[in-house]
Parts: sequence; structure tokens; C-alpha cells
Amino acid sequence: MALDALPNGLSSLLEDLGWKDLDSWWSAWKQRGGMQLARSAWPEGIQDDWLLGVAFPLLSQVETLLEMGGRPLLGLSALPGCGKTTLCDWLVQASSELGWSIAFLSIDDFYWPGPELDRRMEGNPWGVPRAIPGSHDLELMAKTFDQWRETGVLNAPRFDKSLRQGRGDRSEWVCSTPDLVVLEGWFVGVLVSDDVSSAQNSHSLELTTEELLYREELIRLIPDYSPIWNRINKLWHLKSQSSTSSRIWKRQQVETQAKTTGVQLSQSAVQDFVRMIETAFPAPWLQDLPQSDVVIDLTNQRAVREITLK
Repeated sequence: MALDALPNGLSSLLEDLGWKDLDSWWSAWKQRGGMQLARSAWPEGIQDDWLLGVAFPLLSQVETLLEMGGRPLLGLSALPGCGKTTLCDWLVQASSELGWSIAFLSIDDFYWPGPELDRRMEGNPWGVPRAIPGSHDLELMAKTFDQWRETGVLNAPRFDKSLRQGRGDRSEWVCSTPDLVVLEGWFVGVLVSDDVSSAQNSHSLELTTEELLYREELIRLIPDYSPIWNRINKLWHLKSQSSTSSRIWKRQQVETQAKTTGVQLSQSAVQDFVRMIETAFPAPWLQDLPQSDVVIDLTNQRAVREITLK
């Protein structure tokens, strides 16, 4: 495995995680299984630069946090379709093979139950059934993490997007005792900028009157998420090349969902969802997360361009 082609900034990240150089870091991982570690969790064709530039550094972050103790919460933020769920599945499987007990949750798991979710999403200009601020039970989310940190028991809901003809609903509750939890979501870590007016006007897309008015409502809800973000010990941001990257990633995600669940979203539903992603927040707010600790810049093909510590 050639280490000279890895992204700029990886050496600084590994140094921050306690490794003196790339060679010693990768040598240690090869002794633990290397590229075959939890390989079955990845789809065919996964690129080595993603494994070496994202997956294994994130696994090293998990190890560092586990050594610190205290039941840490690791945040992972990226636009829909980026591959967060696959990455988290791999983290859990790889950790299990290493003898570590970790779990991952999406903020999606804390959507309100179906009827309440429908009520709260009624009237949004994109017609999306979920995903925007207001669709999550934040009190339950906070209580879930606080009880886990206090007792070691994580009792959390799961949300199945395939239920109710694709509108989704809670499907079950899962009880576990992980030493670390990963929380992922497409706007995890987003905060309201001090300069709201300039951010409002910085969007390259022309918003309708309805979108502008509804976005003001969403902006008023964003501070309600800050107590959740403040519970995160480390936040990793898989940063898209642009706010329009979701156009590519979401369509790929929908195709995968159709194959695995049988639920096929219409082209208009996909377009509406992508439009929501691109217009629900001022674009700079998704590109710069003030609380992020590690930023991994990705191309539209998900290749790793650069890693930055903040």
C-alpha cells in the first residue's frame, strides 16, 4: 500500500491522534488486519484512498476516545448520500472485531412517530416527509444520551424509511451497552451564523417566496439543536465539494435504497428532497461547521482532497 499518495493533512491528523508518522500508524493497522478488517461492510469497488483517508483515521479517533473513557459521543456530519451509514456500519463491525463496544445512531432515528412527524412536516414547500429541523424529538435524543452516559445503557429508537409507503416510521427500540456512540446526520453541527442577512443572500440558487419564508422558520429552530451538538466530544465533518454535491450523492443513495428495501422513490420526490437540501439553510452554514474538530474535504466522486484540523 503506497502511503505517498494519501491526502494532505493526514499526517497532522495522525499526529494529533498520537502517532509519530504514517508508516508506524499503518504498520500497526496491518498487524490488526489491515485492509481486510471488516471488509464485508463495504460495497464492491471501495477506493483505498477512502479507507486510508477516512475510515482508518476515524477508527483511530474511536480508539483514542475509548482510551479517554467517559462514554464519549463522536459526531459525523455530511450531506445525504455521502456514505455516512456505510462508514458507521464499518466502524461498528471493525470495532467488534477489535473487541471494542461501540454503537451508532442517526439523528434520523429520533424522528417523531409517524402521525406527529406528518403534522410537523405539513406545509413545507418541498413536500418532504422528514429530514428538516422540527422533525426530531430533541428531548428524547438528549435524554437517551444522558441516560447512557449515566448508566451505560443505550435505549434508543430506530427509524425505518421504508415504512408507510416511504414516509417512514419508528420500527423498534434497541437496547445496548456501548462504550462509545457515533451520532451521524446531514446537518449535525450546523449553527446559526452571526451574520444571518449576508448568509441569506449568499445562496447561488434563487429561492421562492415560500422557501424563503419557511427557511426563516427553520433558522429559528436550529438553536434548539445546540444542546445536542454540545454533547458531542469530537465532530468530524465530511465536507462536500459544493452544496450541489447532494444532487449526485442522493440519487445514488436512492438507487441503493431501492435495491435493498424495494422502496422506489419517484424522480419528483428525489428532486424535491435535493431541492430541500440545497435551500433549507444558507449554503455556507453546511460548508463551515464552527464546532468541527476534523474536516475532510471530498470531491463529488467522494475522493479525499484534504484533511484539516480545526
